[in-house]
Amino acid sequence: MNVHFIDTSVLLELLNVPGKSKNPKHYRHELLELKKSRSETLILPFATIIETGNHIAQNGDGNQRRECAKRFCDCIQKTITGEAPWKYYGKQMSPEDLEIICRQFPDAAMREEGFGDLSIIRAYEKYKKETPGIAHIRIWTSDTHLIGYDEDVPMTSRRNG
Repeated sequence: MNVHFIDTSVLLELLNVPGKSKNPKHYRHELLELKKSRSETLILPFATIIETGNHIAQNGDGNQRRECAKRFCDCIQKTITGEAPWKYYGKQMSPEDLEIICRQFPDAAMREEGFGDLSIIRAYEKYKKETPGIAHIRIWTSDTHLIGYDEDVPMTSRRNG
């Protein structure tokens, strides 16, 4: 199984968010290719939903924001009902998770990496550790500081439950 955590930068492209989307056709094509394979699992983290909603609310004129917000809500509704090509991963952040992220955040902020990015990385790491059968995992992103989260998972580090 190959796992792709969807970053905000990709969801912004898929939804063609005004002022944030640069190449939606490229990402839609890649999504279609991923959907064709049964060995691909797409994961939509909670932070991606929150960050995307914030970007929608802050970009474009009123009509653009409303239309994009409707597309976004349709996307989330399809996620809830299982019609979307991805699964929601909304495991609550534990106090330990928040503590880890808070330790990392001051240095990350200096690199212009947000708290949401750190929470996506934390979810990626937890999912990798807790989910058996992963052969490859990545954060599907256009952000240079997240592209490095793309790795094969050695058989010895895979866990059963």
